[in-house]
Amino acid sequence: MSEYNKCTYKNLEGKLMEKSQFNSIYKDEYKKSTGLLFIRAYHKWHGLIKNKLRTIDLTHPQFVVLTTLAALLRQQEWVSQTHIARFSDMDVMTVSQIIRLLVKKGLIMREVHPKDSRANIILLTDTGLQKVNQALPLAEGIDQAFFGKLENNTEILNQLLMELEAEND
Repeated sequence: MSEYNKCTYKNLEGKLMEKSQFNSIYKDEYKKSTGLLFIRAYHKWHGLIKNKLRTIDLTHPQFVVLTTLAALLRQQEWVSQTHIARFSDMDVMTVSQIIRLLVKKGLIMREVHPKDSRANIILLTDTGLQKVNQALPLAEGIDQAFFGKLENNTEILNQLLMELEAEND
């Protein structure tokens, strides 16, 4: 029997602990853990998205920033790094790093805000818009294939996710 199959294990201090000391409310019924099920499904979906976007030289966070920028530019004239961070629910510093990379790739550019010289606005370049339009069908295809397996329950899932987001702000 391997060490991993024994009924005891050592904690960080080297003290032996019995299986019964594992205090999860789910014990051995992990399929009752919503958080675990959610993260496992997320990782499967995320792996598919990452692999597909890699074929067009984008990371998933870069895709999120680019598509968020494109969506916001449809709604408002000027978009800042803070707008992108807020809309995508990403950390402002992370967005800043991604923007720097996307500027180097020639997909976006920064300009001084026309009404506030202390602020910058973020714009898509023509190449950036082409990249968004290349990436969107790939990502949306993954979404349709992955979530389409839920058939008529996709709308219910969307509603539940929006409810969770709203209740946990």
